[in-house]
Amino acid sequence: MELSINSKLICFGDSWTAGHAVETDIRWETDATPPNFIVKWREQNSWPRWLSDKYNIPFINMGGCGWGNEWIYDSIKDCIDNEMFSKDDLIIVSFSYPYRYHDKNKYGPVDVLFKIYELLKPYNHYFFNAFYPLLKDEEFDITQVPNTFINPTESFSDMLVDYEMKNNTSVWEHNKRSVWNDTQNFWQGGYHPNLFGYKLIGNYVYSQLKNKINAQAK
Repeated sequence: MELSINSKLICFGDSWTAGHAVETDIRWETDATPPNFIVKWREQNSWPRWLSDKYNIPFINMGGCGWGNEWIYDSIKDCIDNEMFSKDDLIIVSFSYPYRYHDKNKYGPVDVLFKIYELLKPYNHYFFNAFYPLLKDEEFDITQVPNTFINPTESFSDMLVDYEMKNNTSVWEHNKRSVWNDTQNFWQGGYHPNLFGYKLIGNYVYSQLKNKINAQAK
């Protein structure tokens, strides 16, 4: 991937990007408005930090706890309207649960995907799923999905579940184990990675981007 000394990494998403549960103090597990110290601890040690280390470029973590995909769309649009992006930047969007705030949303999962894609098409960007695939329950033609969407049927959580099962190592907040057994809370985002889990996500995104770029070069 061609990145310059002027490049920066810009990441959008929900609490899985904002770094919820990086901290080890369980007091803030369900607090929607934790102290700014905790907010900074999270956003500066979530997966964007570990991905930026791989590329040796600065990062901006635009994730927000509790954000739905339309909030992510609005945040991206605001950045573009205010000319915050450059063509040198690497922009990563990690989609949230597709039906969060479904009764208030204007767009369905497929629509919001393509609206964000149209915004980012002029820029160096890629899409990932956080804990639930955006299009999992939608009827769609896989050939029509933007080629910048990496593994659209998989998610960060799938990778973490697989890692924990293979290595018998906790990757979840406050050393919880086998969280996928709690089906409802897990798939609705009731659990988050711990610091090690976020490092794994950073490595995963890096390897997937590397594979994607190599495949395109052939």
